[in-house]
Amino acid sequence: MKTQRNHAFTLIELLVVITIIAILASLAVPAFNMVQTQGNQMKGVNNCKQIIISLKQFSKDNNSSYPDSVANPMTGGVAATSNDAFRYLIQELIVPDEKIFGCPAGYNTIDNNSIGAAPGFGSALLPGENHWAMTGGQTDTTQGNMPIVFENPLGNGWPPSWNADAAGQIKPGRTWPGGKIIIGRNDGSVSVEQLSAKRGTVMPKAMAGGMDSFTQASQGIPQRVLNIVVGGTQMGGSYTNQPGQAAGGLPPAPFGQPGALPPPAPLGGQPGGLPPAPLGQPGGLPPSPLGN
Repeated sequence: MKTQRNHAFTLIELLVVITIIAILASLAVPAFNMVQTQGNQMKGVNNCKQIIISLKQFSKDNNSSYPDSVANPMTGGVAATSNDAFRYLIQELIVPDEKIFGCPAGYNTIDNNSIGAAPGFGSALLPGENHWAMTGGQTDTTQGNMPIVFENPLGNGWPPSWNADAAGQIKPGRTWPGGKIIIGRNDGSVSVEQLSAKRGTVMPKAMAGGMDSFTQASQGIPQRVLNIVVGGTQMGGSYTNQPGQAAGGLPPAPFGQPGALPPPAPLGGQPGGLPPAPLGQPGGLPPSPLGN
């Protein structure tokens, strides 16, 4: 007579199965995170390439100059930030919207890609909607290895620096995990590059001769960095607009330059800021009869 065998798992067998599943999951999660990070980096690389192509297109109609070096007819001045320079591309109808100026795990459009009405597109690239900094004062003929568009650094110094401890956070100067950033050069090449360290404040990796990819391209001459406009600590940023500057706009123009307003008239003065006329002369007030 055959006995019926009990096919139920024992407690030990269940624990073994659970342990195997946990081990496989622990191996799969880092691999998934790595694949996700690489996918986001490729999206960022593509955006950076599109920005450089747009800069090249702008330069064809502006004597090889990029938008940071050309006076914007909407404002009467040149760009003070990368937001200003890239907004000029939208105003020139070279770029249809602000999507390419964002980056996964970084700053992106916060108003559903609203750019406002032509011709000014005043809602384009407001504070917190642009992820990319650029090297100012360059042209389409600048040597090809010059970094032109790159992920926003901590400040405006040359060479730039970044915060590797902020990797994965939406903060100014953050890097990718492992101390990496995306750099686009004037020849149109874009790549994810390793910085000097994986933690702390990091700079471009040193090369032979003591220079790095930024200082070598500029032949040791410091360059102007046009950084992003974050717009306040509520968005994790430390950059604010200059006094008298509209959000995402240009700094106030000095008196006598396009877009500037005349200074207010001094107390007691005449319209236009002229000094008060002496009493009894044309334009002056008659003396009071009190006390005569």
